[in-house]
Amino acid sequence: MRNRPNNLFSLHLLLFLALMVMPLTGCIGLISHGLYVLKGDKVPASYKGLQGKRVAVVCIAGSPASGPSSPPNMIAQEVGRILSKRVEGLELVRADEVADWIDRNQWNEIDYTQVGEGVQADLVLALDLEAYRLREGATLFKGKASIHTTVFDIANGGTVVYETSTFDFTYPENGARHSTETSESSFRRLFIRSLARQLAKDFFAYDRKEDFAYDVTSISGN
Repeated sequence: MRNRPNNLFSLHLLLFLALMVMPLTGCIGLISHGLYVLKGDKVPASYKGLQGKRVAVVCIAGSPASGPSSPPNMIAQEVGRILSKRVEGLELVRADEVADWIDRNQWNEIDYTQVGEGVQADLVLALDLEAYRLREGATLFKGKASIHTTVFDIANGGTVVYETSTFDFTYPENGARHSTETSESSFRRLFIRSLARQLAKDFFAYDRKEDFAYDVTSISGN
């Protein structure tokens, strides 16, 4: 009878050791999951310099198309709208203020420093729209665009402070939308909204799960 406490102690010790030698991958997975829940999976901004600045977003295309409903203007407005919400302290130069300056000065050259000085911006976010299309054939919608992004520091003589290589964007990435599913204007809005979000993400930190949530929403067409 005197051995029972020792036996119980041995059993508890064996159980403890068994727990200690559980596969480390499972433990690491639990720890990683816990850290993800606490911190999320943050993607840092590629360029943080827009914070606290007065910023003009200007999009220019090779074609002479202009006006509020032209692709360049719609892209610039949507990028600006996103940045206003996501970049701390950013003061956005209104799109109509930029358009008014361009019209009054009959500006048709790619000199973003002039525009920035004209609207008293600290920085100009320039989007050069090198290619743009919405259709793939007569009945299919598949948006494609190529854009080069540059940020000019107007207060420092127009110095380039951030630049990307040309970004090629396709939506939807797989397949296409038939013209019986949506109208051209609805598809254009969805395409530009998706494109603008990809361009704006360079300038603020975000959680990767936002991409998944946005993709689901885009697929549903909402």
